[in-house]
Order: sequence, then C-alpha cells, then structure tokens
Amino acid sequence: MNLEKVDILGIPFVNTTKAQFVKKLDEHLANQDKVFVVTANPEIVMKAREDEQYKKVIDQATYITADGIGVVKAAQLLNKPIPERVTGYDTMLDLLELAQEKQYSIYLLGGQQETLEKAVANIKASYPKINIVGQHNGFFDWSSNTIQQEISEKKPDLIFVALGVPRQENWIAQNLSAFEKGVCIGVGGSFDVIAGTVERAPEMWQKANLEWLYRLIKQPSRWKRMLALPRFGLKILKVKVTGKYE
Repeated sequence: MNLEKVDILGIPFVNTTKAQFVKKLDEHLANQDKVFVVTANPEIVMKAREDEQYKKVIDQATYITADGIGVVKAAQLLNKPIPERVTGYDTMLDLLELAQEKQYSIYLLGGQQETLEKAVANIKASYPKINIVGQHNGFFDWSSNTIQQEISEKKPDLIFVALGVPRQENWIAQNLSAFEKGVCIGVGGSFDVIAGTVERAPEMWQKANLEWLYRLIKQPSRWKRMLALPRFGLKILKVKVTGKYE
C-alpha cells in the first residue's frame, strides 16, 4: 500500500487517515525498515519556508502528516483534500497499542526527567505487556553520541522523540542513518500529556477544531509561535487566488 502525497506550500503531506497511516507503519515495522515521520502543523510549514536548513531536514522525512487542522483546511481550500488530522499524540497512542499487541520494542527520548518517568509509568500501566528498552530526557549534550550508541545497541522498533520543533526533527535527521531499523517519529509535547502534566483539550474543543485555542489559553507563552497561523492562512489564500507558491 503506497500513500499518496499532497503538496501544501511546498511540503509533501501524506494523504491518509490515521488508521491507514498506522497500518502502513506496521508494514514498515514488520519489514524492519528505517522511517522518519514528521507530524506537521502550520507552524512547521512556515518554519520550513523561512528556514532553509530546516526545510532540508524536513525533506529527509519518509512521511509528513497533517498534525494541525489548519493544514487539513488549507488542503480543502486548495482542492487537495486530506481526510483528517494525523497527530503525533494520537499516532503515538495507536503505535503503543500496536507495540503491546505485536511486541515491538520502544525507546522514548525527550521531556523533563520527572515528566519522562511519569510518562513511562503511565505507559506501563496502560500497556502492561509493552517492551520499553530505553529512555532519556530531553537534556543532553548534542555533540555526544551516547544516546545514538544506546539506540544502536538496543535496536528498538519505535523511537518516540519529544524534543519540540525543530530539535526533534533535527535529531532524527542527524541520527537515523546510524540505526539498523526503526520508526522514528517526532511527537512534540505528547510525553507531557501522557504524564498528566499537560491536559489535552476536551473532546468538544477538538471536534470544533479549536484545540489550538485551548492550548493557547492554558499556555499563554505560546502566543509567539501562534503568529504562524495567520501568516500561514494568508499564504494559502494568496496561493488560492494566484495559483502560485512564489
């Protein structure tokens, strides 16, 4: 099963539902492939457009999913519909379920030490048969290859990287070639939600496509990064009118 791509402002998003995507990742896991997954929202799209180095990193991804509702709406406006959001958090939960069912091993990288420990404890409680082969918080010497060596030795099937944008994508791009196999996926603040230190938006906010607003209310410090949303929207409207990306 090959997944089609949809170009949104120069970013090739995978045209898929979450269920289809997880099924595809399961195929890669069974084949022991190396896979780089970026879960991208409008902020990531705009950063890739404005930061040439980051765009080169994003271009290395095997798959880029529409993490933000803004991307899904933009695709509809440009007559290139994407069926639904495929978020890092939801995909991670489905992959944890799959890992328990099929005994795929996992490694977790990112977060504060206390948050990471809580996340691991909650994962083990929810998925008692899961095989966590290693973990490390998000505070480490970037020039050291200690984590890379540990992952190379333990050969996990799934590597969840929660370092935030752009660190998680940069880390995966820099280190994936050193591994024999593994699905590496950037999952942003997912460890915080699993640990219970950050509350995800209630379902009614999610259904109303206002999860971004809920997060902004809960974390006002996010306002600067939210400025990418109107810039993204204006760029999409310009493309709609002119038919050109520039």
